[in-house]
Amino acid sequence: MNAKRNPAESEGIHLYRLHVWGQLTLIPMTAFFIATAWLANSASVIVICVQSAISIVINGFSIYALRQVIRSNVYQFAYGAGKLENFSAFLLGVFYVPSGLYLAVDATGRLFQPPVVGYELSQVAIVFSALRMLVLYLWVRRLARQSRNPSPLLRSTLLDYRLCLINDLGVCIALAIAWACVALHSPEAGNRIDPLVALAIALYMLWIGSSLVWHNFRALVDLPLPENQQMKIMRVLARHYQDYDTIGTVFSRASGSRRFVEIEMGFAPGQTIEHLQSLSLRMEHDLTAEVPGLSFKIFPMVHPPRQDK
Repeated sequence: MNAKRNPAESEGIHLYRLHVWGQLTLIPMTAFFIATAWLANSASVIVICVQSAISIVINGFSIYALRQVIRSNVYQFAYGAGKLENFSAFLLGVFYVPSGLYLAVDATGRLFQPPVVGYELSQVAIVFSALRMLVLYLWVRRLARQSRNPSPLLRSTLLDYRLCLINDLGVCIALAIAWACVALHSPEAGNRIDPLVALAIALYMLWIGSSLVWHNFRALVDLPLPENQQMKIMRVLARHYQDYDTIGTVFSRASGSRRFVEIEMGFAPGQTIEHLQSLSLRMEHDLTAEVPGLSFKIFPMVHPPRQDK
């Protein structure tokens, strides 16, 4: 008989299956978008087609990341996939920025010289996409409601699907208005709505992409601490001058919102482990008061005692 699964681990498996199902339906949906964009000459469908192609890459990475998380049993502590989430978001931003810029330029050109758009075919593609997103959103919302403490991956997936559903519904409504304008013998006004919608989505992609790249790049790389925080570390070291003999290398770095300080300290032979633990706790308390969100560690070295002691 199989052991009863941890609720958080079960959540990860359900989320993995959701992403797999979404990927399997997204691939033919994207092919349909490509054909529709070519036949209908719709800038809005072209933008959504690009978003779908990017999503195939991002979802593929998310599926791989979730698979690694499940295999390593990280979900017994449901705190997400660590920097895998940051890398996925960073990758999305890297794709969004140049794509959004190109699509914004293309949509602007279409505003000045609006082409004839096949709104009937465009509507069919968007309606199918909206129905797909509705199923995915209801699925992930039910999963979130069943979880007492949804993981960051589950919460971000819920938000992502909700925004995609709203996006599809908004485009569907806008294209319906444009279709009505063309039917009421106002083709110039109607055919400008399509590139206007495309421009709005492209600018949104640029804004979101830039934000994702900036925030997640800072979370992925280790940066040096600001000079004022390094000075605070020096003050704490000076405050505990009598508790150690020498200072080796001081490693300090920032990774996302976390701050790390690792210090090589020399102690005279015969110094006890209790003294080292007490010093570490006291220095960590003082450093945390000066630099919130800090992780502190001492690397002890044995040295002859200082001459001034």
